[in-house]
Amino acid sequence: PPSGDPDVTFFDVTAHNVPEPFATYWETRGGLARFGYPLTEAFPEQSVVDGVTYLTQYFERARFEYHPEYAGSEYEVLLGLLGVERTGSRVSEYPFRPVGPDQTPDGGAHFPETGHTLSGNFLDFWLENGGLPIFGYPISERFEEVSETDGELHVVQYFERNRFEYHPNLPQLPNGVLLGHLAREALLDRGWLPRTLSSASDD
Repeated sequence: PPSGDPDVTFFDVTAHNVPEPFATYWETRGGLARFGYPLTEAFPEQSVVDGVTYLTQYFERARFEYHPEYAGSEYEVLLGLLGVERTGSRVSEYPFRPVGPDQTPDGGAHFPETGHTLSGNFLDFWLENGGLPIFGYPISERFEEVSETDGELHVVQYFERNRFEYHPNLPQLPNGVLLGHLAREALLDRGWLPRTLSSASDD
């Protein structure tokens, strides 16, 4: 139910409250299209990356983390490294193996930090919608994968914080790119959500 706190935003679609500073971050950094609806309340969770416990909240496409060490700065809310966490067991698969700069497609970019390339509509979307702070570096090349959300085969590419999906049948999307529901998939694997091939923000 709504908390009644004026500093908390209630989303009746999923019946969850979003406190500050998460609410402002959600509103000013892309809102529904970029992050989806909240799927949990804010709660303390230990990071698998650094072992520190942060105030955390899951949305359909991202996990918000409050970092008090950066309070008052633009970095006090950071997005969790869901792409890294969700693909940790897949690093030996071909699309996740690093490639050299000589394999960079024409007009593309090679990221030595992770050894992966980014090109075409995915590069355009990455540059136009937040780049490194929002999505992180690419951690795979482009490849085809069946979506857990809609059961369809899509061209995808994984990043540290998200997954890009190419949906040419949805011309209204910028560059034909839709962000994957990595946070939702993580909660499904925990058994916190029922398994269905739909989501609140795609209805």
